[in-house]
Amino acid sequence: MRILPSMQGEIWKGEKVPGEVELAIWRSGTGPDPVVCLHGITAQHRAFNAAARHLGPTRGLVGVDLRGRGDSGKPESGYGLEAHASDVVRVLDHLGLRDVVLAGHSMGAFVALKAALAYPDRVRALALLDGGWPRVEAEPEEMTEEQEREAEAIKEGLARAFGRLEMTFESPEAYLDFWFPDQGLTLEDLPPDVADYYLYDLQEVEGGYNPKCASTAAKQDSPAVTETSPTAGEMRGVACPVALVRASEGFFPGSSPLIPDGIREAMAEALDLRREILVEGANHYTMLWPEHTPKWVDILSDDSWFR
Repeated sequence: MRILPSMQGEIWKGEKVPGEVELAIWRSGTGPDPVVCLHGITAQHRAFNAAARHLGPTRGLVGVDLRGRGDSGKPESGYGLEAHASDVVRVLDHLGLRDVVLAGHSMGAFVALKAALAYPDRVRALALLDGGWPRVEAEPEEMTEEQEREAEAIKEGLARAFGRLEMTFESPEAYLDFWFPDQGLTLEDLPPDVADYYLYDLQEVEGGYNPKCASTAAKQDSPAVTETSPTAGEMRGVACPVALVRASEGFFPGSSPLIPDGIREAMAEALDLRREILVEGANHYTMLWPEHTPKWVDILSDDSWFR
């Protein structure tokens, strides 16, 4: 199995965190107090390409390939929010960091919340990027209309993301066609930071290319998020300041946001919310693209909001 070459070697420098499950981590910049970035359920650290490029070499970022993703180890079992939170602490110990700011996108936000609850002395502040909403305890028949819409939107979005994991694509361009149907895009047609994300997402296998994210990892983590993420009441135990960044659209262009106003209000009541940003015109994925990243990335460089 051959790993495709990186287009962004000048941004990220990789190293491995040893352990029962080896973790691949990537450093951007040389700052002594890096923000640790956690990606979504089927993604990898290159989701933060635009953030790393925008912040430049003086502000350090650490991008983690969560277990089962990217170049990290892919065990058959042992996933879930607690395992990922424990891995975050392993990363901090490996780097000699006492406490950090955690930035989590999508599932990464739930991992960040779990880490803040389980290891409060290791987390200085949280930046939740379109994720980390409170777990709904109601039975399906007891859900509000808003909760039902959100559950259905998440189910639809995850089905598409999960669908590719066991597919083999003839070429990277065929992979792009899965994400951007009938547009005939090549890597050269995309912004370099976005093209690199899709390129790093693939590994060469017999017959073509396959996403690096292990299907078993995503399938085990999805119910773990649904069933073990914090409720609004449990969120009150998060002791550190929080910044919340929301996309104005959901998984797909024109769809309803994953964190609508009602859920945002529940989060604001439960958390010590210091900064809020609504990224207009962006969806759950494109909020991390170069076009939209400048609208929110200062929360990673300016620590005045949580001091």
